[in-house]
Amino acid sequence: MNTSGIIQQTIADQSQGPVFSSADFLSAGTRAAVDQALFRLIKAGAIVRVARGLYAAAGQQVDAQTVARALAHKTGERVGLAPSEGTTDVLVVPTSGLSRTVKAGEHTVQFRRMSQRKVQLAASPKGRVLLALWTQGVKNLTTLEIQRATGDWLDGEIDSFAALIPAWLRTAVQQANAKRKSVKIGLSGAYDWSNPNIKDDVLISKVLEKHKFEDVARLCFYFGVPKVKRVFKRRTFEPMTSASVTRMLSNISKGLRASQEQAHA
Repeated sequence: MNTSGIIQQTIADQSQGPVFSSADFLSAGTRAAVDQALFRLIKAGAIVRVARGLYAAAGQQVDAQTVARALAHKTGERVGLAPSEGTTDVLVVPTSGLSRTVKAGEHTVQFRRMSQRKVQLAASPKGRVLLALWTQGVKNLTTLEIQRATGDWLDGEIDSFAALIPAWLRTAVQQANAKRKSVKIGLSGAYDWSNPNIKDDVLISKVLEKHKFEDVARLCFYFGVPKVKRVFKRRTFEPMTSASVTRMLSNISKGLRASQEQAHA
């Protein structure tokens, strides 16, 4: 079988992938023979040029991501795949090589030189999420944006990226997704909805201000009656609230003592 036939058979088998370069067929003949065979196949309409030095079978649907991978394979540079910017026909690719823009058919691939850490991040879907957050910067990120991007991650999953991301981003993701204290304690309402990192004393004060018995009781079980009483004494409440909380704390204290006495009887 001649060089052109070998190339056509290999393309049909797609053993080299949907996008290929002349270097993929050097086993079929000399470089000159391969280049001539590719030129004849283009003229015959069997293949099309998708970018400089890159080809695909005629009628083959080739997306920007595939072109980016093929270009990286051709040049030997290390790349990752970042989220699309602008339209779906534009792909921004972090690269260890030079920054440049490549037109590939209907697509535009923007190779953007980045640090090795960012290139490694961009090699996986979740890494690309973190890269996008990192790019926004610590001053522009909100807790809600972080939760939307990483809220469904498993506990501790961010730790696998610790060596690739800045410490501020790791901390921000951990804090944004930390289980709220109101959930840990089992409170009936999200007293800490506006501040997931609320201080204990502030949370206790908010709960006492609402003075729902079940929530005050849960506070006492979680933090201990002495701590809840200390916070209560330091705060000034409405007279009715103060009287109600005083009765609650007294009854809860009595109930806890009774249960302890029973346990030791």
